[in-house]
Amino acid sequence: MKAYIRRALVAGLLVGGLAGGAAAQRPLVQQFAGSLVLLTSGDTLRGPLTLYTDRDLLLVQQPDQTIRTVAAGAVAAFAVRGEQARPGDYFEQTQLLPEPRRSAYSGGGPGAVLPPRRPPLPEGATRVFRCFRWNRGYEYADYRSPAFFEQLSAGPVLLLRRQSLVERPVAATDPMFLSAYPAGGLPRGTVGYYITARSAFFLGTPEGEVVALRNPRRHLLAYFRAEAGQLEQYARQHRLSFQDSGDLARLVTYANALRTGQAP
Repeated sequence: MKAYIRRALVAGLLVGGLAGGAAAQRPLVQQFAGSLVLLTSGDTLRGPLTLYTDRDLLLVQQPDQTIRTVAAGAVAAFAVRGEQARPGDYFEQTQLLPEPRRSAYSGGGPGAVLPPRRPPLPEGATRVFRCFRWNRGYEYADYRSPAFFEQLSAGPVLLLRRQSLVERPVAATDPMFLSAYPAGGLPRGTVGYYITARSAFFLGTPEGEVVALRNPRRHLLAYFRAEAGQLEQYARQHRLSFQDSGDLARLVTYANALRTGQAP
């Protein structure tokens, strides 16, 4: 818990100019030690990679130490490994917040809650990103531009994810501070910020369309309408959450198996 407090205080020093009580979006920049990038031309690039999610842009370091800049429109897919300071080191939340989880630390009181935390990926795990043409959330827009999505499940219907970082304030009256410091030991008001990696989920269809899962449970069941009853039963049986990225990937995989007649 002290590590969490230190992270919040350090973040507060870095973003102390933010207004108290407000959440602020910040660009998500991810760096990877190795990558394989498949271009739409059929060529491939390899090397350390930086992903700018908000701009859908890749920077790939070449063997001669030069940097190749590649926009999403020129990329079919890419695989990466060895992420540095990945969003999984922060607290993860989905676009639709799940029910509050009771904290395990003592002294927080019955109403104390902590943001859900994503377990770290295995060391050396490979992550795959694909490029889809997307309307950027404007449902009635005719224009769709290329954008990167992380692939979380196998197909034919893919579970996709985009992430962004959000800074949220921590007040001195928060139970986690009250349990760690004596009364009156902290100033009033906002004392720092913690950073969450916000996940927005989508489905990638075999036709190349992107379907937003703004409410993952409702929209996933609506897409797999014929399989919805079995899907809900499977989620209850295995205690799977429609808000957790790993559980949601299992649900999409099972829905695919039901639709293709391969489910046990």
